[in-house]
Amino acid sequence: MTASTTDNSSFVLSGPALLADSHTLIPDAAIAVIDGIIQACHQRSDILEQFPGLREVHVDSCVLTPGFVNAHTHLELSFLAGKIPGPADFPNWVLQLIAAYPSAGDAEIVFSRSALAGAQESIRFGVTTVGDISRQYPIVRLALQKESPLGIVSFGELTALGRSRNYLDARLAAAINQQESDHRMSIGLSPHAPYSVEGPALEKIVAAAREHHLPLSMHLAELREERDFLRDFSGPLGKSWMLMRQMDLLDDFIPAFDKGPIQWAQHYGLFNAGVPVILAHVNYVDDTELDILARSGAAVAYCPRTRHYFGHDTVAPHPWWAMRQRGISVCLATDSLASNPDLSLLREAQYLYRQDPSIHSQILWRMITAEPAIALGLGSRIGRLAPGYAADILALPLAKDVLASAATVCDYLVREAPLPQSVWIGGRQVSSACPLA
Repeated sequence: MTASTTDNSSFVLSGPALLADSHTLIPDAAIAVIDGIIQACHQRSDILEQFPGLREVHVDSCVLTPGFVNAHTHLELSFLAGKIPGPADFPNWVLQLIAAYPSAGDAEIVFSRSALAGAQESIRFGVTTVGDISRQYPIVRLALQKESPLGIVSFGELTALGRSRNYLDARLAAAINQQESDHRMSIGLSPHAPYSVEGPALEKIVAAAREHHLPLSMHLAELREERDFLRDFSGPLGKSWMLMRQMDLLDDFIPAFDKGPIQWAQHYGLFNAGVPVILAHVNYVDDTELDILARSGAAVAYCPRTRHYFGHDTVAPHPWWAMRQRGISVCLATDSLASNPDLSLLREAQYLYRQDPSIHSQILWRMITAEPAIALGLGSRIGRLAPGYAADILALPLAKDVLASAATVCDYLVREAPLPQSVWIGGRQVSSACPLA
């Protein structure tokens, strides 16, 4: 059979092996898919007997796996790929990012094309669902709905600090617009960061998320300077920052807080939202703050290569392992092409594995499949291959001599980070690099 995109989302997909999750490997396997939903995963002979009416699509020299789930990215910033050289100082990086923004007249076409380019790159690397943080959400949501098959949780990014607080109600109403959701796209809210959203505004955003049952995502403890800003609006993010001076946002009605960003978020209700909460980066935390996070139920999206780009690795290692030991869910994510060479989750896992080969590859595999799916509130629909789950499937090239176990397969895939030969989203083939057998 020749590889091609097809509208038929009912078929049997078979191959030499199937990695249903980080611990389950089925040799000579097949998946029965009807209307884009997995009906059964088992050995090929059993599936063909059970579903005789379905056409078979067979892949050679590949293992079938779940699609990857990127819990934190900014697709709209893809137009900035390679334009801001690293290592980057964050306040200056923001100024360069803003300077590169298109004019109002060009914004719609630039951000639409940028989001679609990021979506296509994501799919090329086997990412089938993203948690996309978007400040340009009216433009980006429409473009992605019309032209991309990618599964998306679209977090409308919100700012409300000082003199901009009066715009929050209108921004919230626009970000919550449920008319923009469908079976592929759901809506979330993203209070941007402690230096752009004041505490009472965070409370209002959390209340709206709770009322409308929307997931939340926030940049938190990404920068050491957040603590200085919250305490007295000093430091590189505060009164002396050129951007703050230009925007003239700070006023006397912003509540100060002297216990750091984690306790600030706790104080203003982020950890009592009653909805999925994803915290981006969380680079700087102490033991007390880790204990708070462990009780919060929030997940952390750790972006290793973006962290390296901003030079945080030279200060201290990321505490992701200490987080996991406390029971905090940690996902791997990419952030954007404005701070990362590509949008490959498998290369994020490979980057960590190369730094420390003692890390179990099966843990890294869960951090790009099942765990980000759960963090986004989609754990019963994506992130593994099982009956009732969406047929978001990759065919990843694999040598036969590594098919001994799930562990050896994960070791190979994380070590080599191969590009998928084919990608299916909701049972529809959306990418193929080679003919199917």
